[in-house]
Amino acid sequence: MTTLIDEIRAETEKPRELFPPEGRITENKVHHVHHVHQCHGANQAELSPDEISKAVSKLETYIQMGKENPGIYANAEFLTAAKAVYRNDPESWLRIRVAIKAEKPSGVLLSDIDEAVRTGQSVAQESTADELVRLAQGSGELFYDDTTRDGFITVAGETMKVRSLKFSDWLSYAYYRQSNGSSASDASLKQACGTLSGLCKFEGKSERVYLRAGKHRETGAYYLHGVGDAGRVVEITATGWRIIDKAPVRFWQAGSAMPYPEPVPGGDINKLWDLVNVPKKERPLVLAWLLEACRPDTPFAVLELSGIQGSAKSSTQKRLRTLIDPSSAPLRSIPKTVEDGFVSAGNNWIMSLDNLSHLSAPMQDAFCIMATDGAFAGRTLHTNADETVIQIKRPVLISGINSVVTAQDLTSRTVHVELPAIDTRLLESELDTAFEAAWPEIFGGLLDLFVQTLAKLPTAKPPCELHRMADFNLLGEAMMQAQGDKPGAFTALYGENIQESVSRSIESSPVAVAVVQMMEESPYQVVFEGTYKELLDRLLKYKADGEGWPKSEKGLAGSLKRQIPALQSVGVIVIPERGMKQSKKGRTVTIKKSGEHGEHGEHHFGQISAGEEKVTSEAFISQDREPF
Repeated sequence: MTTLIDEIRAETEKPRELFPPEGRITENKVHHVHHVHQCHGANQAELSPDEISKAVSKLETYIQMGKENPGIYANAEFLTAAKAVYRNDPESWLRIRVAIKAEKPSGVLLSDIDEAVRTGQSVAQESTADELVRLAQGSGELFYDDTTRDGFITVAGETMKVRSLKFSDWLSYAYYRQSNGSSASDASLKQACGTLSGLCKFEGKSERVYLRAGKHRETGAYYLHGVGDAGRVVEITATGWRIIDKAPVRFWQAGSAMPYPEPVPGGDINKLWDLVNVPKKERPLVLAWLLEACRPDTPFAVLELSGIQGSAKSSTQKRLRTLIDPSSAPLRSIPKTVEDGFVSAGNNWIMSLDNLSHLSAPMQDAFCIMATDGAFAGRTLHTNADETVIQIKRPVLISGINSVVTAQDLTSRTVHVELPAIDTRLLESELDTAFEAAWPEIFGGLLDLFVQTLAKLPTAKPPCELHRMADFNLLGEAMMQAQGDKPGAFTALYGENIQESVSRSIESSPVAVAVVQMMEESPYQVVFEGTYKELLDRLLKYKADGEGWPKSEKGLAGSLKRQIPALQSVGVIVIPERGMKQSKKGRTVTIKKSGEHGEHGEHHFGQISAGEEKVTSEAFISQDREPF
């Protein structure tokens, strides 16, 4: 690849035209550099050292003026002087170029200046960008997403983000074909995409643009995008499903997305269980999560898979993700930052993270936001006042040897499945081949189940209160009732799963474990009343070896606050005092037993909260059929 330095060296061998003397440049006025050609012609005479020196002096003055007036770099006089030095004195030009890079405003691109000096046309980049904009406008329809406000263009039936590598590649290729072999620079493409983004937002219409799973606002039909290489769509309603060439809603496709196979009507969802390691009891929970991942209009539960080494966590996770959101990279590692996590989620329908050993508190908060339609906001790069907002709602699928979900807010949104160890192992290539062969039938069976669930959904009411993720809970109820189970079967199963997750969360917190032990040893209804410092001293008796123990009353208050919902579910009521009730010695807190535990003074982690009847899911599952 030819570099700028190579071009400079090559140019020094060409004949040159004379550069005539000029008047001296003052700080207030830059005189014209006359009679220097725009340097796309040949046969130019070599300039004298004095003439080159004057051109260098002019450029130095321009650089100082450019600090306050960036437009000076688009001035034809600047280009004339720069071209003269570039062609006649490579060493001086490189020195000038370094000075330009150091002194120019951030909005002026050095690549733009390089291109202008090479071609001798200061407007070449701008005219190329204009051509690119006109090319895009003439090729497709510009609009913006009414949720994220990202700009989009639909070309030949395919929708692309205008600020994406995929669209930039398409635009570059289209320009190359239209201009008979000329190429557009990266700077021109960037400028054109920026202009098109503005046109989308201020002149385009507002529409909802979906990634992989969509819903028609008027008919209520659901759509899954990307069947086969032609990118067809599956339409699902309560009366059936069908494959259509084009959906009545907009879809865009991420660069890593892979196509669905052609689904088989009357397929068999149960073939999935031969290829993933999910215990029979938890299969309805996993199926409900898969169906919910097809509904972009409701909050999503988080699915966490855990198990010892050899329990096929990654293999199971890969196939579950592939069933709903096929990708060339189905498993990802934990993002380095929360912002990276939102960017990754913005380009994948399912946020699928494998082999996690720890989740920071900010990342657990981020998963809560992703699952329930939140947003991440951060300062826009190269600005002081602008804010970039990434708004997404995504299904989240994670796996690890141990459960990494410890924050109560995320725990209440998470379905946890413990995978058993596998005695007999197959080669991954054999499993991949078997899944590819069975995928069309499994996909068809899942669509059939989705149709049956949607038909049952309007009347699927459990005989008890729904859990926090009510939409997911109700969908699971409809799914199991459609399969012949009694009302309340899914709610009971889901409730047991939540309670087990709460117990694991408590066990992961040394503070929560200590509080429970203190409560169990106390014969009184009110277990503790005093300051956090006094509570920290009291709990030292129950401190276990290991990390995570707070070093101050402030740390204790934070740890205790995060565990209040979990502790309440196992009979421990934590009441932080506020306002006038605060002690002069510091903030105070009261810990007492709930009614049931206050009377009997005993507790077990797996027990249902006070006042609830402990009912197992087995009582609801129909004996007339095999569980999922």
